[in-house]
Amino acid sequence: MDKRNIIYLFLKNGVMLSPEEAEAIDETNYMQLLEKKLSENKGEAAVVSEPKRGRISCEEYIKTCGKNFEFLRDVLLRKTDAVSINKGKKIFSKVTIIGRARETRGNGFVVEDVTGETEVVGENNDVKAMDILGLRGSFKENRFHSEQVIWPDIPLENNPPPLSMKITLTTKIKDDMNGAIIIPGREKSENIISGFGRIGAIRITKYGRETVVLAYSPDNQINEDESVKILKKRIIPEEGVVNNIIKEIPNIFWLFNNARNWTSNYRGVVVVSTDKESFAECEKDEVVFGSL
Repeated sequence: MDKRNIIYLFLKNGVMLSPEEAEAIDETNYMQLLEKKLSENKGEAAVVSEPKRGRISCEEYIKTCGKNFEFLRDVLLRKTDAVSINKGKKIFSKVTIIGRARETRGNGFVVEDVTGETEVVGENNDVKAMDILGLRGSFKENRFHSEQVIWPDIPLENNPPPLSMKITLTTKIKDDMNGAIIIPGREKSENIISGFGRIGAIRITKYGRETVVLAYSPDNQINEDESVKILKKRIIPEEGVVNNIIKEIPNIFWLFNNARNWTSNYRGVVVVSTDKESFAECEKDEVVFGSL
């Protein structure tokens, strides 16, 4: 391994070298120095957040909805050459528009942006009220005839490295659990990360690398196909929760208290489902289920 690749390995593990260390390092001593540096930086940090709930002012609700729309609109704009709804109505050829679905109807739905609204003709294609999406088609007789639905989605190029730590996803603590233990509720222990309810985003930093776990306990069973729809829309389907969009792409999307145990991978996101009697251990590219 040449010096350039050795230095890259240190950077990949979140380790900065002094000029003197970079000068002295070579194939014979780099592993010893790397292990020493990692042992010196054993400190871990975990940040837990959850969407805001409860009573809020109308002003705050409108402001948050506006920010959510702007974020997902910007994601869609990086994938499409879209125009506003009112501008699109003046174009007599195929265009792409971006909007929020205000309501669904038998043969379509109504979509709106800051400039106006239009009725969309075509199949709903899993569109629900409050979804933010792009549409490819054309305006005819003041209605938009959709040919393609474009979701914010997980980027195709998302290809995170294997997990750098062992993570246990559980709703109950067992004595033999180890690694970083993620559990809903309020638990206190050295290796336990908690502090969220039915929805939580957990960001763990270790050795300079971040792992993001998005946890969600759905009311009804979610299967593999439905989990993909959530990631495509980048919205957690929880009513009454403010700011429930998926801004940061998770390494793991954990569905807990779900109907059964399963795991899948969608565009680099590891999806893990556990039922009420099971936990999951995630390490590198493997997921192993156990009984509570």
